[in-house]
Amino acid sequence: MAEATEIQKLVYLVTGGCGFLGEHVVRMLLQREPRLSELRVFDLRLGPWLEELKTGPVRVTAIQGDVTQAHEVAAAVAGAHVVIHTAGLVDVFGRASPETIYEVNVQGTKNVIEACVQTGTRFLVYTSSMEVVGPNIKGHPFYRGNEDTPYEAVHKHPYPCSKAQAERLVLEANGREATWPGCTCWWPGSCSDGRRC
Repeated sequence: MAEATEIQKLVYLVTGGCGFLGEHVVRMLLQREPRLSELRVFDLRLGPWLEELKTGPVRVTAIQGDVTQAHEVAAAVAGAHVVIHTAGLVDVFGRASPETIYEVNVQGTKNVIEACVQTGTRFLVYTSSMEVVGPNIKGHPFYRGNEDTPYEAVHKHPYPCSKAQAERLVLEANGREATWPGCTCWWPGSCSDGRRC
């Protein structure tokens, strides 16, 4: 029988784990999360740097997959306690089609949400973009905001539109049957209204 003081070991999944932000999240988790037993790195293109991480005490599982493919996302999410969704198509220069941006950023996020709900994953951390909150219609900067801060942003390009839509999906899904808090950009526990998240 396990002792009451034994710490539960957790399985984390980082979507987009080989991207700029995702790689930093992966490395930070390996350095700072003592409860980590397995770290799954899900990305369309797996980086060769992942091999060096497989020699440590934490099991690192590289999963090549596409967030636009619901079955691939569901397979990666199954059994994960925490999903950190960093996958996305960043396009501020208009190089990708609006349809592709929507498919990755909005449909990909829907797939992650549905996989979390279907598998009972309790925590989803969604990484949004500053593009969502600015520029506002008055041209004012955005200071010290959180998920409850109202902002009147003007989204004229597909990338910020898609990230705003995806952010709304996560916030709307908060509290669905899997009872996970859908925090946007912040770790669970950061809700400003006193909720336990």
